[in-house]
Amino acid sequence: MSDGSIDSSIDGSWPALEATTVQVEDGVAWVTLDRPDAANARNQVMRNELTWIWDRLAASDEVGAVVLTGAGDRHFCAGMDLKEAGQPEQSGARRDRLRASRDIEQLAALPQPTIAAVNGYALGGGFEMALACDMRVVAEHAQLGLTELAFGLVPGGGGTQRLPRLVGLARAAEMLYLGLRLTGPEAVSWGIANRCVPGAQLRSVARELARAVAATPRRAARYAKELLRQSYEVSLSVGVERELDALLTLLADRQAGAGAG
Repeated sequence: MSDGSIDSSIDGSWPALEATTVQVEDGVAWVTLDRPDAANARNQVMRNELTWIWDRLAASDEVGAVVLTGAGDRHFCAGMDLKEAGQPEQSGARRDRLRASRDIEQLAALPQPTIAAVNGYALGGGFEMALACDMRVVAEHAQLGLTELAFGLVPGGGGTQRLPRLVGLARAAEMLYLGLRLTGPEAVSWGIANRCVPGAQLRSVARELARAVAATPRRAARYAKELLRQSYEVSLSVGVERELDALLTLLADRQAGAGAG
C-alpha cells in the first residue's frame, strides 16, 4: 500500500483521501486505488476522488507522467463495487450519478502520458481504467478482462470501444462474450500490455518507464499524446496535417528560444 506521502509542491497541498492516495516524485504522479479490503473496487467515493485528482493533474505543469496502480499485490481494481451498486436507488438518480462520474474519460484525456501498473486482477471497470491509459505494464500473475456480461450487465467505461481498437473486433468479442480473462503474458501477446514482469518488479519497472517519459520535453510529449489519441478519430490525411502543424509550432518555439538566448 502506498505510504500516502505527498509532494505538496504541485499546485498546493493534497488532502488525505479515503479511497485513493497520491504521491509525486521526480515529475511522476503515482495514483493508487486504495481499497484493498474491497479488492480496490470502484465505489462512488473513489469515482469522486479520481474526478478531483484528474482535474488537478490536468492543470499541472509539474507532472510529466502519471502512473495508476492498486494497493496491495492481488488487485489492481475488481471493477464496480457490486455491494454498493446493489443498494436501493431510484433509476433516475443512478443515471444522473453515473453520467456525472466520468473519471475514466478524464483519465483518458489527461494531457500527460499515463501508465497503468497492473498489480493484480483488473476486471470490468478496473480493466477499463487500464485501457484508458496510454501504456500498460502488468504483473505476471495479473488477470485482465471484461466480466460484466456474467452479471447481466455491459461495460460502461469505454471497454467496448477501446478494447477493439487495441486487439481487433474478433478478439474483443471473445473477451466480452466469454468473459475471458487474460494473464499477464497473454495480455502482452494480445497487444494489450507493453510489458509483463514479475510482481515484485512491477513498481520499479513502471517507475523507470514513467521517469523516462517525464524526462522528455513536456510540451512535445503532450502534443505527441494528443496526436496519438486523434489517430483513432480522424482520417489519415487530417491526422498528418495536424501532425505537421504540431511540428511547425514546436520548431517555431525552438527558434524563438534560440533567438532569445
